[in-house]
Amino acid sequence: MRLPLRLFGFLAVAFTLSCSGAARPGAVSPADVAALEAQQARHPADPLQNLRLAQAYYAAGRFADARRTAARTLELQPANDEARVYLGLSYEGLAQFDSARATYTRLLAARPSKAVRRLLAGRLAMMTRAELVWAARQAIARESLLAQTPPSPNTVAVMPFQYVGSDSAIRPLERGLAALVVTDLSRVGQLRVVERARLQALLDELRLAQSDRLDPATGARSGRLVRAAQVVQGQFSSGPDSRLRIDASVVRAADAAVAATGSNADKLQALFDIEKGVVFQLLDRLGITLTPGERTAISERPTHDVTAFLLYSRGLEAADRGDFAAAAASFSAAAARDPGFTAASQQAAASQAAQTAAATPPAEIAAAAGAASVTPETPGLGGGGGGALTSAINGAVPTGAAMLDAVTSSSALALPESDPNRICEGATCDGPTRAVLIGGIIIIVKLP
Repeated sequence: MRLPLRLFGFLAVAFTLSCSGAARPGAVSPADVAALEAQQARHPADPLQNLRLAQAYYAAGRFADARRTAARTLELQPANDEARVYLGLSYEGLAQFDSARATYTRLLAARPSKAVRRLLAGRLAMMTRAELVWAARQAIARESLLAQTPPSPNTVAVMPFQYVGSDSAIRPLERGLAALVVTDLSRVGQLRVVERARLQALLDELRLAQSDRLDPATGARSGRLVRAAQVVQGQFSSGPDSRLRIDASVVRAADAAVAATGSNADKLQALFDIEKGVVFQLLDRLGITLTPGERTAISERPTHDVTAFLLYSRGLEAADRGDFAAAAASFSAAAARDPGFTAASQQAAASQAAQTAAATPPAEIAAAAGAASVTPETPGLGGGGGGALTSAINGAVPTGAAMLDAVTSSSALALPESDPNRICEGATCDGPTRAVLIGGIIIIVKLP
């Protein structure tokens, strides 16, 4: 009896899985490395063996080996998204963050399921924080070298403002005010502004005391470490009449000299007016002439709800310490108070995604991506233990030869043609599970 070519292709999938190590295998561990290396040596062109070895290498912290083996899997099977996730994870482990970001971005560009998009976005958010910490440590280690190379003269960084008061509800504005000033200065075409989180990560690594933040020498040092020519430092205070005062100065990183100062005060509810007034003073005293468009852009408010901005500032505090759950709660509360507060909504989504990704083991993220990407062109091997075709294989029920005509005439089983020579035969299979083809097998698959 001769089976149709498309059924042969389907059987090839099942027998290939059998020859490469039985049915879809479970999780691997560092203890499996030696055995998996031996299996991969016997089947170097088997994408599943390469993928499992990459998983074991990653679990063992052997990131360079994991990267190499995941890349080999992708050479054999370019559509294997599970292997692509392990490639990104390996890049992360090697602190090659640009490559990891490019890998995850490529996966996102393929428009995976909503759940997978959320996990990948969360992984990117987690990685961004790890990258900032890593960069801060590298900068501190190379401080003497950085001091010898002057930064671009138009680059400015903004320190967190120091609160000099006792109202704990106001204290989160230390980060919020810095974020406001960074946003406003970024509207000035003449300036390049250092990311707030980047400077904050550096300050956290330096473990500076509160009092150190107002020292011009500290500002100058911080500026040199983040390659900024000028640094904005400041403080704010609140009085019993709910009056808020903000004082700020611009310090040159080269010599710690104060280049400009600004000060403004008003009721707390006029927080944004106070901050805008200080920014305009600093720019004017630095000799920067604003265009009408720049002045209008700086005057924009992120929200008109001061309480929402306080919640947003609290979210920044939590995000800076890596507490994604607390950050998500604060950002979400801010967005709930003002649905038009775009920055709060964006930060809430990013923090929620990071919280989900942080609670999901890397192996599960990879498996989810692989399961979502399984297609007839990459049958079963690309998924992390799932996918429509893999499920169909596992649930297939043999039937009689009398069903052959019905199967071959059915349009439901539209599998691509496959080379029958890929089927393992008992005389040549070297895997731990040998397959023996006796007679004919007909498998009916009901695709979802």
